[in-house]
Amino acid sequence: MATRAKDDAAWADMFLSAALEPEKWGAAIQAMARATGSGHGQLIGFGPGAWGFNWISDIDASIVPKGAAIDQAKPDLNFRIAADRLPDRPAVVHEAHYDMARPTLRSDDYLDMCSDFDIFDGCQTRLVGAPDQMVGLALLRNAKDGRTSQEQRDLFARIAGHARSAVLLQQAIEAQGFALLSGTFESMDRACWLLDATGRVGGMTPRAEALLSTSRIHVSDGWLASDRADETRAILRAMRSVIEPPGRTADPVALADEAGGVAIMLEFHPLPVRPWALPFAPRAIVVARVGEPSDRHVQLLTRTFRLTPAEADIAIRLAAGQSRQQIAAARSVSVETLKVQLRSIYEKTGCNRESQLVRIVGLISH
Repeated sequence: MATRAKDDAAWADMFLSAALEPEKWGAAIQAMARATGSGHGQLIGFGPGAWGFNWISDIDASIVPKGAAIDQAKPDLNFRIAADRLPDRPAVVHEAHYDMARPTLRSDDYLDMCSDFDIFDGCQTRLVGAPDQMVGLALLRNAKDGRTSQEQRDLFARIAGHARSAVLLQQAIEAQGFALLSGTFESMDRACWLLDATGRVGGMTPRAEALLSTSRIHVSDGWLASDRADETRAILRAMRSVIEPPGRTADPVALADEAGGVAIMLEFHPLPVRPWALPFAPRAIVVARVGEPSDRHVQLLTRTFRLTPAEADIAIRLAAGQSRQQIAAARSVSVETLKVQLRSIYEKTGCNRESQLVRIVGLISH
C-alpha cells in the first residue's frame, strides 16, 4: 500500500528518502498518484544512450519495452513530448495541451499503446534538463480517473518541487562516484576513464590525463576518441557494448605504434547498475594498458603459446588493427601464406575468432 503524505514537509521527507535510498522512488511516485486520484505516477528520463528510463507505478511492466519499441521520445510520435514543446506552455502540461498535440502525430503507435493501457489523460512537468535530455514527472490517468482538475494539478506542481529537489540531490550523490572511483584508480597508478550513462567521459585519473597529451587518444565533446578514424570507430563500438543494456565487457581496442606493435590496449568494463539509479552515476571504466616494445610481446607470446617469432609478430600486428593485406605486405608473404600461419596461431592459442586473439595478445603482454 502506498505511503501517504499529508503536507509539504511529509512530501519533502518522502522524496528526500528516495534520493538517499533510490529503491523508495516507486513508493514515492505511487503515493503521488494516489494523492491526486490518478492511476499511475511516472518518473521518466529522455536522452541519448542510456539516459532513458521509465518508472511507472501500478502498471503492467510490458509497457516499458512497448514504449521503447516505438521510440516514444519523438515528438511526432508521442503527444506528451509534443505538448511539452508547445510555445508558451506552462510549467505543468496537461490534457488541454495533449488535445493540441495529438493532431500533429505522424503515427498512431503511441495512441494505440495509450489505448491498450488506458492512459490517455494526465499531466506532466520537467524536473531537470532540456527537452532533448531531461528527467520528467507525470501523472497517467485512465478513463475512470478522468481529466485532471485544477486542484489536482496544483497539488502535482507542489509535489513536483520536492521531486525536483530529490533528483538534483541524487544527481549530486551519483556524480560523486566519479571522484571516488578516480581516486581509487589513482592509488593504483592506472590510466583510466570513467564513462557516464551516455558514454561520455565523466572523470579520469592523472595517468589518463597525461596519456591524452602524449598519445593519439583525446576527448572530443566528452567522447573518448583517437586521431585515427578507424580506432575511434572501434572505441565507440566498445563503448556501446559496455553502456547499452545488458552491459558486457567489450573486446579490447588496440592502438598501434609506428612499428605496427601494440602501443596502447584499451579495455572496457561495465560497472554494476543499481535498481532505481538515475543516469548520473559512472556506468563503465576504460583502462589503458600502455604497450611494451614489440620484441617483448614476441618473447611473451612465443614462451606462453609456443608461437614461432613470425607467428607472434603476426598476432601482434593483427591485435594492433592491421588488416591481413597490410600484414602480408609488411612481412613480404602472400595472403594465402598468411592464412596458413593464422590457422596455426589460432590452433596454438585456442582461439576461434579474431577478437579472442586480440584479447589474448593484450592480456599476455602485461
